[in-house]
Amino acid sequence: MVPTPAGSELPASAYRTIAVITLTIFAVAVSYGAISGAAGFPVWQTVMLAVFALGGAAELTFVGVVAAGGAPMLAVLAGLLVNTRNLPFGLTVGAWIPQDGRSLLAAHLVNDETVAFSRAQSTERARWHGFLIMGVAIFICWPIGAATGQLLGRIVDADTLGVDAAFPVILLALITSDLKHRITGPAALLGMAIAFALTPLLPLGLGPVSGLLALVPFGIWAALRSRGGGRQ
Repeated sequence: MVPTPAGSELPASAYRTIAVITLTIFAVAVSYGAISGAAGFPVWQTVMLAVFALGGAAELTFVGVVAAGGAPMLAVLAGLLVNTRNLPFGLTVGAWIPQDGRSLLAAHLVNDETVAFSRAQSTERARWHGFLIMGVAIFICWPIGAATGQLLGRIVDADTLGVDAAFPVILLALITSDLKHRITGPAALLGMAIAFALTPLLPLGLGPVSGLLALVPFGIWAALRSRGGGRQ
């Protein structure tokens, strides 16, 4: 396990946020486990996928493709495509993750929640600490929730938990400060519009990933602006 940095710089409110997010993720994991069980996956496969993939959207996509009769290899490819969003996530958190052996272990903890939560902290040390605590909490609760959902799948309706609404609301709250930036805000709005428009047209799980296309024009604009400033 990745060692926790000595000396926490996180305020008490940050730990309360971690607790709320962890409980929400546990509920999502219960839903995932119930769906996986309904699709015919045994408990051990559900748990192993939760441990080694550790990506809710990718796992749900994989299970959904297999349940719909798709080939397992196509399901794997679909899951990998969904998780391509982890590339820009990794580039973001690389600024405050120690560049040593710990970075290899930390890479497994990169996801929507750890990135959004750590970005909300004020210093690089606090960001690293927040990333680590949030990541370990998810690593523990996600497989446990998946197993719980699978075992209780016959009496738990995956659609009754309401996590499809709670989950994005929490993520939005975590990135509110970033949306005030003159570049990040418009880029996020454009990405949201692209994802909203393409979700009905793309295979399961790829709609949100398509929002990354918004980075292209803003990236080009930032590069051109940087060159122009350098010449001056």
